[in-house]
Amino acid sequence: MVTNVTVITNSASTVSIRPSTKSVASLSAIPSSNISLGSLSNVDVVNVANGQSLVYNSATGKFEANDVRASQPTTLVGGAF
Repeated sequence: MVTNVTVITNSASTVSIRPSTKSVASLSAIPSSNISLGSLSNVDVVNVANGQSLVYNSATGKFEANDVRASQPTTLVGGAF
């Protein structure tokens, strides 16, 4: 028997998995309050500068620090108003 358990909480948790007759596994977990973005596997914080935002890069599959610029259209297609 395989059981996947995901616990999403901001407080200490105890998870017990029990079949009808005996306890198979018990886990106590306390979430960390000191997690940095750089410790996440899908975030690249190399060469981060002030004023940048995290932008998703589909080529690398990661969020990367990048300058965000407003894009300006080069062509405006109008219609009847």
